[in-house]
Order: sequence, then structure tokens, then C-alpha cells
Amino acid sequence: MSALESLAELVRFAPDVYGFRWVNHVAMFIVTDAGVVLVDANGQVNPRTPHLIKEAIRSVTAQPVRYFVYSHSAFDHSTGGAVFADTAKFVGHRNTVEPIKAAKDPTTPVPGIVFDAKTTLELGGRRVDLYPADLSATDDYIVVHDPQSRVAMFVDLMQPRNVPFRTLLGHPDRIVERLRWLEDTLQFDVIVSGHATPQMSGTKQDVAEQRRYYGDLTDAIATARAAGLADGSPEMVTLVRSVLHPKYGAWRRFDEFVKLNVEGMIAWRAGKAPAAH
Repeated sequence: MSALESLAELVRFAPDVYGFRWVNHVAMFIVTDAGVVLVDANGQVNPRTPHLIKEAIRSVTAQPVRYFVYSHSAFDHSTGGAVFADTAKFVGHRNTVEPIKAAKDPTTPVPGIVFDAKTTLELGGRRVDLYPADLSATDDYIVVHDPQSRVAMFVDLMQPRNVPFRTLLGHPDRIVERLRWLEDTLQFDVIVSGHATPQMSGTKQDVAEQRRYYGDLTDAIATARAAGLADGSPEMVTLVRSVLHPKYGAWRRFDEFVKLNVEGMIAWRAGKAPAAH
């Protein structure tokens, strides 16, 4: 008999701040007396997910979604927000506009409120701050922060105990700067990752661990270069992997992505945004 598996879950991160998980994707919503702020619909993998999110919201409040916020334009997170178009205004980084427009997906509205500097949504006496991540010239990731609940969300870039995605999602120096800013400046107790494996939220300690990985990866590459190993070579990857393994070998996707992390780190630092894999 196979083990039971939970496909969906409604969780509360703080009073009036909730997450809805479908398998490995997580949306976040903030409930106020004047409506709801929702981040992401996650409708690509399962087109029913946005409808399930709407029902989850109804289970805790009669208030409608007033603001729908895109964490970024990647379609596994952005797809399906039209379910909320009867009541919501759509908000996203300026760089989300063209990818969403080009997709011509009727379930995914182009944001009508766009920004490329810190902006604030005010609803029911609640303030939700949106910060561009600014990881590269084309980056459209944002950090969502609810100061009242001390909850933040940084999708993809802040996944506790996960090796960074593929060839890195932006310039590593800028990612480190942003993670350090999260640690030192932003006031939060819970940070939501947008994914659930192995956990959907973390703390400042998890942010610090993620930041230190980039430094350790940099040092491991320097060690391989000092040993005369060519950039990106199998020998370099093998040495980097052996250096990182004692500390990070148990992290999710370590075996899958270390090689790509090495390639990405070298490419970004050489001024060449790495090709997508």
C-alpha cells in the first residue's frame, strides 16, 4: 500500500496571512477588512489551482481579491489570475509586461499597475510593500513584504535547503546583496518561498544559509582554478562538488544543479548572462 500524499494545503503564516499549496507551488494571500492581496495563481501545472485558491480564500474571508500581484512572469507561477479579474487589479514589475503580453494567454491578464522601484499597496489600513529584486537588467522578480505581520515572500530565490536553480536566476553578486538586505534590513519572522519542497517557508537563518552557499560556491571555484582546472570542466565540477558536499550534499537538487551552478557563476561573473537550460 502506498503512502498517502497531500496534494493541497491551506496554511497560516501569521494572523490574516495565508498560503495555499498545490503540490510544490505556493501562493500567498493577505486578508484585510477591505479585501485581499493575492500573490500568484500557479495555474500552469494544474489549471484548477487558481479556482482552488479562490475557494481557499472564501473559506477564511468573504472579502474579494482586490490586488493580484505577480511575483514574476514565469508561467508556472503567473498563469491563471483571470479567475480574480472580476474584482482585482493586476500588479507586476515592469519587466513582467512583455512576457505576459507575448504569451497571449487569456487566463493571465497583463498587469495594469506596473513598477520598477519600491511601491506600496494600501488596503483596509494594511500596507504591503513591493520591492524589485533587480538581479539583472531583465529580471522581474520582486520581494513582497507585509510589515504588520512580519511576513515576506521571495519566490524561487529563497527556497530553504535548496541549491539555487540551474545557472542562477540573476547575477550572483546582486543575489548575495539582496539576500543580505533581507537579513539586515527587512523586518520579518517568516519568509515564503513560493515552493514547498522541503518546506514552504523559512526564517532569517535560512536566508543566511542561502547567502553563504553563494560564497562557498565562489570559494570552491577559486580553489579549482588554483589547482589549474579549466572553467566548467568535468574536473572542476568534481572538485567543487566534493568541496561543497559536506555542507550542502543533503540539500535538494544538489547532485542535479551543482554543475549548472558552476557554469552560471562563471558566466555571470564574465558578463555573460548564461543560456537557459
